Amino acid sequence: MVPRAACHYRRLEFSQLPARQRAAAAKLAVRRHEPAPGALQHIAWTGATAHAWIWPQPDPVMAEGEPGWIPESLLRAPPAGDGPRLVQAIEGVEGQVWREGQLQASQWWPAVPDADAWRRFLRACGIGPDAAGPVPAPEALPWATSPWGDAPRGLPGSPAALERLAWVAGLGLVALGLGWQLAAQATWGISQWRLDARLEGLRAQATPLLEARERADAAVERLQSYRALRQGANDYLLMADVIAPLPADARLLQWRREGERLQAGVASAETDPRRFVSAFQGHPVLADVAANPASDAKGMQLDFDLAAPPADAAANADGGTP
Repeated sequence: MVPRAACHYRRLEFSQLPARQRAAAAKLAVRRHEPAPGALQHIAWTGATAHAWIWPQPDPVMAEGEPGWIPESLLRAPPAGDGPRLVQAIEGVEGQVWREGQLQASQWWPAVPDADAWRRFLRACGIGPDAAGPVPAPEALPWATSPWGDAPRGLPGSPAALERLAWVAGLGLVALGLGWQLAAQATWGISQWRLDARLEGLRAQATPLLEARERADAAVERLQSYRALRQGANDYLLMADVIAPLPADARLLQWRREGERLQAGVASAETDPRRFVSAFQGHPVLADVAANPASDAKGMQLDFDLAAPPADAAANADGGTP
């Protein structure tokens, strides 16, 4: 018998598994709770509930898997009713909570716990502070003649029955897998059909909007192309600006414009090029001008490098208001 102080307790529920699979499943589940390699485990059953005690530091002479030890808690008789109790152990005390004749939780302390530790233990078991009550006095219980939990049992039935059951289970799993695949395929097909129908409806609703958007984009492109034709200063306005500051007898004989370069031929009795250059000083577009006598000596040739018109002038040229 191993004292409760040397063991860890775990309670595991296996009601979802068939009875023949519970022992193996419990052993694997308890192994995940072992704190160190070499620990031993003892599992007792009450129905589908496994009560596992783990002995982290067993005696070296004991080999793992030998049922040669039993935890102290199994030899303490269960209470007549449900609720918490404090049991005097070989070393220290053990707190227990019982419900419907089954051990629900177990906690070991080296001495009687204080009120806070007792309340934390009960709260972990789902017992509120109102129902907790004070820390009870440890009960010195006599040893039971037999443990209150059943020992692990092997698989029931003969080898032939077990083999037949294994074949039935295997075929059932195959049928379940095939049925799941077929159900998933059917569900996927129905969902895909519904999605396609919804997409078609959304496309039908969006078609007029998309067509209107395309028409609007085409109209914007046409407007931008029309506006590009009116970039820069208007030639008619430039002619007026060129003639305005010239001498009164000046006449415009030639006009040639290529992009931002303008060449104008003027007939005038004035022969001084400086008079023509000074006439355009301060003009926002025509200030960069060179004046040269014409080849026939009967006029003056003006060469302009046009500057970009100011924003308000460009707006006026496009028909806007300043």
